[in-house]
Amino acid sequence: MKKTDQIGTLISGVIWVTVGIILDFAIQLGSTYSKYGIVKWLHVDKNNPIGITVMLLVAAILTALTVWILGYAVKRKSPKTALHPFRGDKLVWVGYGYVMIIGAGILTVALQLIFSHQQITASNQVALEEMARKGGAALIFVVVLAVFVAPLVEELIFRGIILNYFFKEGPWWLNVIISGVLFGYFHVFQDFQIFAFIQYSLMGIVLAIVYKKTKQIQYAMATHMLNNSIAALSLIGMAFGS
Repeated sequence: MKKTDQIGTLISGVIWVTVGIILDFAIQLGSTYSKYGIVKWLHVDKNNPIGITVMLLVAAILTALTVWILGYAVKRKSPKTALHPFRGDKLVWVGYGYVMIIGAGILTVALQLIFSHQQITASNQVALEEMARKGGAALIFVVVLAVFVAPLVEELIFRGIILNYFFKEGPWWLNVIISGVLFGYFHVFQDFQIFAFIQYSLMGIVLAIVYKKTKQIQYAMATHMLNNSIAALSLIGMAFGS
């Protein structure tokens, strides 16, 4: 690939990543404010089933639109990207990936204890836990966002686009690390915490490896979904236990 073509691909990648992040926030804001709007209009409680239904419907529509747009961007560089039948020899990478994510979490906790002598919960995790404790619509929103929206949208952005637009012809590890670091920063940019950044970056690297090994983004999505689903169970337990 010519140098001018490489630069053009990088610029396109940056544009698509930016578009993806904007769409990701649009899903969160659109679904949240649609619920507030209908609740205020009908003069009902914030946990009214109608408000929750509208929130979920808007989230589903915006997520489907985002997946379609970002899927188009990925297919421009990786035409075979699609939902393929799951294969056992590739599905095992979902398990491998989850084990590696657990290992990354253990490593991060160990680093915290060594260097700061305490375990610190990431601020975005704290925010999710506070929302979950409210129960009702807030809990449903957190679970849907974590289990369904994030695995689909974030994988298309940080694996689908970055691994196909950023230095795809270079060393295999280069765009893997870029994917991980950008994924990590995305999760902590509002309140930067070094250990949270390390943990999310390692998670992003693991998900990139799963994509590289399987050559199909659905397995990275499945790994991400598995990790977030198990985490969501703890949030649900916390909400009903409080």
